[in-house]
Amino acid sequence: MKNKRMLVLNILAETNLRTSFDNRVAEAFQPLDIPYDTAYLADLANVCEVEEYTHLLISGSTESAFEDHSWDSELDFIISSFMNSGKSILGICFGHQYLIRHILGKDHVRKSQTPEIGWTDISISGNPIFSGLNTLKSAVFHFDEVFDLDDRFDVTATSSRCTVHGFQVKGKNIWGLQFHPDFMYEDVDKFTEINREKTDNFELIHCRTSVSAIEFAKNDEIFKNWIEIS
Repeated sequence: MKNKRMLVLNILAETNLRTSFDNRVAEAFQPLDIPYDTAYLADLANVCEVEEYTHLLISGSTESAFEDHSWDSELDFIISSFMNSGKSILGICFGHQYLIRHILGKDHVRKSQTPEIGWTDISISGNPIFSGLNTLKSAVFHFDEVFDLDDRFDVTATSSRCTVHGFQVKGKNIWGLQFHPDFMYEDVDKFTEINREKTDNFELIHCRTSVSAIEFAKNDEIFKNWIEIS
């Protein structure tokens, strides 16, 4: 899209997750004709100039947003640079949680008592980022969640197990999504089975909604809306 350029922060350390995210970004954004550059964890310290970018996309991560990391200051610098310039940000899962940590503090991120892994129904509001969508089914992979948002935020999405599956900072082009529109459809079941093998009480947190590739493709509208409205 004319005069728009996106910076993608892929902060996933695991090769399979990192690759699936990269592939999904290409699938969802290349048809929108928006150029983008991708920075990985090892690149964060080198992201000094953000003037050329209009949009920031922050991936998920298997790291916890309420724990400290060696690269937190670098991520905070990038987020602050976009926020101070009034540019658009979309955080997904860890990115969603880290945005709340950045704005409100890490005491607004916690371990979830009802984690979600698999596929589930997402209840969405009339927020412009969901324009054209009446219903939504998506992937979920999270053990942490954000909570106790103040009146600077609109909650835009929920599920039966998570009360803040999406937010927008009121009056700003800053959104977060706890759910995952950002993995390739065919990879979601693979990642679910990997978690089955290494997660205690897996059946208690396994979300079993049946979601077809056609239903998941509706998630593309979120990315399209985000780019168009901001």
